[in-house]
Amino acid sequence: MKPEIFEFQAKKVVGAGCIGKQTNPQEVWGELFTRIEEIKNRKVSSETLGVIKRNEHGYMAGVEVDQMAEVPDGMFSYVIPAGMYVGMTHKGPISKINESFQTLINWLASSNYEQYDIVCFEVYDERFKGEDPESEFDSYIQIKNI
Repeated sequence: MKPEIFEFQAKKVVGAGCIGKQTNPQEVWGELFTRIEEIKNRKVSSETLGVIKRNEHGYMAGVEVDQMAEVPDGMFSYVIPAGMYVGMTHKGPISKINESFQTLINWLASSNYEQYDIVCFEVYDERFKGEDPESEFDSYIQIKNI
């Protein structure tokens, strides 16, 4: 699939893991799914998000919420900034995710945009099936004009 440009409003995310702190993504996802029912004000019950911030350690697995008034103990919140993003749908096993990121990076190298702020966020929904060859999820990188 070919990368496309998207404009997003800010996304409020509550979940497990932390931006700015060394984190194991596998453990973070396990914790999120164990405690997901504790998160109030979820926007879309079938979606989860993975977030990585440029030049910082950490990974966050969470859900988008309408408001972050109640962050459960031991969980974290993060706001994905509004702005332009380049994104595409990853098709295939999750273990091949780097191929999609490479496609996005190659697109950036040949465009009038550059990476900005967020390294990426991923949106997982009912299409995601782990290592199944039919699995799909969406990946986005925040961009700005050069």
